[in-house]
Amino acid sequence: MTPECPKCQSVHVETRNHGRKAGGAIGTVAGVASGASAALSGAEVGAVAGAIAGPVGSVFGLVAGAIIGGLIGGSAGCAAGAVLGEVVDQTVLDNYVCRSCGHTFSKKPPEAVTATLS
Repeated sequence: MTPECPKCQSVHVETRNHGRKAGGAIGTVAGVASGASAALSGAEVGAVAGAIAGPVGSVFGLVAGAIIGGLIGGSAGCAAGAVLGEVVDQTVLDNYVCRSCGHTFSKKPPEAVTATLS
């Protein structure tokens, strides 16, 4: 449920998700970098497995193993970064923007709402 604007009470509000986008991008880069060791070990396994088909198979196995290792590391990093960025969006950043008046705001967590009502 998208909140309404606290300034003009409009329901034309959208999420900005800057933290999630940045976290996903940073996580992808970090995942590919950390996946380099996995890519190298994957390339070694691919080269050994491809050696059955001769030198050409070894080269293709090496390349395929490196690509698969990098993709796995990058996708895992992207997923982790996006989750972390979503937490930053919800807790730190003003993640909502009103399309009617341009006001940016964050949604109060439920415990803050109940604390103000008491």
